[in-house]
Amino acid sequence: MKTIHMYVYHRDTPYVVDLPEPKYAYHIEHNKKGQTTYRIEKEGCTIHESTVYKRLHFLGIIDKQGPTIGNCFTHNDYRGHGIYPAMLNLITNKLLVEEQVPEVFVIVDVHNTPSIKGIEKAGFTLYATVKTKRFLFFYLNQEVHYGA
Repeated sequence: MKTIHMYVYHRDTPYVVDLPEPKYAYHIEHNKKGQTTYRIEKEGCTIHESTVYKRLHFLGIIDKQGPTIGNCFTHNDYRGHGIYPAMLNLITNKLLVEEQVPEVFVIVDVHNTPSIKGIEKAGFTLYATVKTKRFLFFYLNQEVHYGA
């Protein structure tokens, strides 16, 4: 059984922050599970990757559903360049405007301070803190605190 302690951030308004478009070209891949991955590559190396999940079982803990951006990665050599918040902003604006979803979520470990800074820079606000234990597909002993 694994203990999970996560922040759930959300954003429901497009264009709330004025971040520049990513400096690098990105491409989008769709898979059979309905996931969409945004990837930046340079000279065969993945610089950044973010995946959008249409539905995530974890959000059921807070009685929410909606697209969730997760499994984000920025190569060590490119961290601190604003790529992560720029990509979060770009993806979120696309979802809110083009796909007209009501809100977008990002889930992050409470100890991942660099990612939290990028998420907040991209205009997301803390919706809930969730501490739970995961066993297979079940979440047990759920503790939820809403807001900051």
